Amino acid sequence: MSFPTSVKMIFSCLLAVSINMVQAQFVLEPVPLNQPVQVLRPYSYGFQFGDGQGMSQYRQESADGTGAVKGTYGYVDPFGVSRNVEYSAGVDGYKAFIKSNEPGLSNHISADAIYQVRPPHL
Repeated sequence: MSFPTSVKMIFSCLLAVSINMVQAQFVLEPVPLNQPVQVLRPYSYGFQFGDGQGMSQYRQESADGTGAVKGTYGYVDPFGVSRNVEYSAGVDGYKAFIKSNEPGLSNHISADAIYQVRPPHL
């Protein structure tokens, strides 16, 4: 003897509902995460050095304690090729102004970075 399709469907639905009701009884409570809040503080640092062979590097950066950061970094290689990057980061995102005499670069604006290329000075 075979059950009609509608009876099988009703039985399947009742079984699914009863299983879901049993699962609903085991609701897990959220567990609070105790993570320390990192307080932003103003800072400033920098460095400059050279190797005595014509290469030098430098960096200067400061933050105001609200999340805004600005700074500059760069280098000069023994052949006089240089790059200087002035940057800022804050509510408007990261922005950079790059001055360089690197071969192959051209003046352009790309992804909030402005390139200003100048001829090498030897």
